[in-house]
Amino acid sequence: MRKSGDPPRGEQNEGTGLLQKLPFVGQAEGERLTYYVFEGNRAYLVVSPNSRGGLNMNVVDMETPEVISHRFSGQRVTGRMVAEKGRRPDLFGDNFSPLNALYTMVALGRARKLKQRVGRAMVFKIK
Repeated sequence: MRKSGDPPRGEQNEGTGLLQKLPFVGQAEGERLTYYVFEGNRAYLVVSPNSRGGLNMNVVDMETPEVISHRFSGQRVTGRMVAEKGRRPDLFGDNFSPLNALYTMVALGRARKLKQRVGRAMVFKIK
């Protein structure tokens, strides 16, 4: 059994074998879940447990953290702000891409999640 805070590796889901050789970057606390970030050859993999005992996996392009740092350095942002002002629909096109990108930034130590909210949206401070 995995201890809280440990990345999901080799549990009952076959898909976790994919994570065995990927370097673990870090983790980020979301609203209800912990998101674990791994570094692949060409992208980051953001992994979270789902309610069926499996894992959800989302891909974040390798250049995304640099784009966010360059565009939003020193600012407080939400996922929607990143999507609207990020100027990169190829990186932030679908609904959860900006949020997964921000979780990746937290895992890399390049952002932190604030307790503050804008409406229902989580706020992140980009370093």
